[in-house]
Amino acid sequence: KSGATGAPGANRAERLRAWNRLDWELYSHAKRRFWERAESFGMERLGREVARLRQRRERLARECLRGGGPVPGGEIPDGMLRPFQPPGGAGKVLGFALRSDLQPEQRERCARLATPELQYKDLLERRQ
Repeated sequence: KSGATGAPGANRAERLRAWNRLDWELYSHAKRRFWERAESFGMERLGREVARLRQRRERLARECLRGGGPVPGGEIPDGMLRPFQPPGGAGKVLGFALRSDLQPEQRERCARLATPELQYKDLLERRQ
């Protein structure tokens, strides 16, 4: 159908822009603040910190994860680490399977890092 301007879909586009305006303003503000803070922190220093973080993440993935990276949710034997699979998604949401040779303390630490958001939320709620 035509909108007030006569262009097909114009009214719908205007409504979508209005609906998403607050989200866009929040995103724009957060992006602006991030880059202000990044400049203040120092771009070279930020680059070094990002590199360190990536190295640590890779080391932890090698230490904790079977295969060193994400796997399809259906291949994760531990139900507490299996991510939610929406209906019709055919198990495409990836998650993390822990190595089977981890010591108990190491397994607990690795599981905390690999726990999907819904299970982690449930864990936090229980602790509260």
